[in-house]
Amino acid sequence: MTPITWDDEAKCELNCSALYLAKRGGRELGERFLKEVETAVAGAGNDPARHRKFRRDARKVRVERFPYHVVYWHDEADGSIHIVAIAHTSRDPDYWRERVPN
Repeated sequence: MTPITWDDEAKCELNCSALYLAKRGGRELGERFLKEVETAVAGAGNDPARHRKFRRDARKVRVERFPYHVVYWHDEADGSIHIVAIAHTSRDPDYWRERVPN
């Protein structure tokens, strides 16, 4: 299994988004969001190089049924991935760029 680490800000984005959705659509919506993010992260972990590079060597995988992407960086040297953002598709697309190593 691919080692997966999370940026602290990405964890915050995940929790804040889930709470927001739970407040707007009920607890079940927040839980469904978390499950879909978990599925997206697992997909990235199963085949990290599957998704194309798009900004500063970052990759992204779509969160099904929600307007979010899991943005990650794949360290090809050790095979690990680092989740750098849980990004809403309508948010500034580059706000997380500083989180990706050069």
